Amino acid sequence: MVKIVEWDKTLKHNQSINLEQVPQDFQDVARWIKSSRIGYAVETEVPNYRIHIQEFWQTTKPETINKDRGISVTVRNKRVIVTEERIRRVLKLGDSTQDPFIMSKDDVLDGFRGMGYVGDFRQKKEIKRKDSQGIGGS
Repeated sequence: MVKIVEWDKTLKHNQSINLEQVPQDFQDVARWIKSSRIGYAVETEVPNYRIHIQEFWQTTKPETINKDRGISVTVRNKRVIVTEERIRRVLKLGDSTQDPFIMSKDDVLDGFRGMGYVGDFRQKKEIKRKDSQGIGGS
């Protein structure tokens, strides 16, 4: 069960969000995120302790094991190797290292179109969101 947390605007990262409680203007984006590979990672609250973050950064060093690159860290006297595969598994991303890292411009623009944006996508100022009557909004 996901614990509902109030968004702390003073923090810039490491916060979960309840995608069921986003403002109406963002419901389409929330549905897309919830159904995407990152839905679990975005909604799952994990406590982050300042001392653990400080320890992480003080002990971080790059490491290669069996041709896999990772980050070796020690937190609370426990050595951990953080790898891309481990992050994928823990966050339940459901993808693999063989998946593309970068989406093509066409894929990104198709995503915008799928969320109801219209206009000339080559110029940022021309992209507008359709309102409920199908008329371009802001």
